[in-house]
Amino acid sequence: MEFKDRLRYLLNQHNVTAYRIWKDTAITKATIGNYLEGKTTPNKSNVALLATYFNVNEEWLYSGEGDMVAKSQTDVREPYLVTKSGVEYYEMANGKFRMRVPFIPIRAYAKYVDEIRDADFLGEEFEEFEFIVDKIGHGRYFAFEIKGDSMDNDSRRSICNGDIVLARELNREHWRDKLHTDDYPNWIIVMDNTILCKQIVSQDVEKCKITCHSLNPSPEYADFDLNMNDVKQLCNIVQRVSSTF
Repeated sequence: MEFKDRLRYLLNQHNVTAYRIWKDTAITKATIGNYLEGKTTPNKSNVALLATYFNVNEEWLYSGEGDMVAKSQTDVREPYLVTKSGVEYYEMANGKFRMRVPFIPIRAYAKYVDEIRDADFLGEEFEEFEFIVDKIGHGRYFAFEIKGDSMDNDSRRSICNGDIVLARELNREHWRDKLHTDDYPNWIIVMDNTILCKQIVSQDVEKCKITCHSLNPSPEYADFDLNMNDVKQLCNIVQRVSSTF
């Protein structure tokens, strides 16, 4: 039995699809598809993530050797750390962490915009999404599903319709300072009636104004200015999961 056969067995046993795995983890549908077809073999990071997801032994999943069932099933789903903001971290065998955060799908944009008015909102009513990260970060993090093609210019920098991004909230007290747009060019900007994904290309601190830029060169996505007083939440994007096959 090859890796592709063991993976297909687990999908059938747990009645899950590649799409469901993509939604629950940071492994794309295309990657799962390649595994199932035997086109590629997984790296250690993805083996660890899949083993944890299905609660099986990593060595068995990768090579077929050893017992299928993980030795410490009761400990697999226990978080390594839960931060003050409610972000859960799960330790992986390769030293990385699975990070679980509130997930805001496109269909929930309106609800999120309404809920974010509450300063104590932590996203408890939303689903969750997982990312693989190198280290633990403190602060409030959210996963947003991207809507539209304004940030798609057919390059590796593109953030496409349906992609999932990990975004870290910037506390409002830091808004009056110069934003670190060189380190974090892409941002989630929550307004009173919509959620935007844009680059911030300039900032006028005195006038409390930012200039938003789209990667898509189409004229309909021309640069525009926003008054920071009209912004409800500002998050810099730190990671992206592609939705493409």
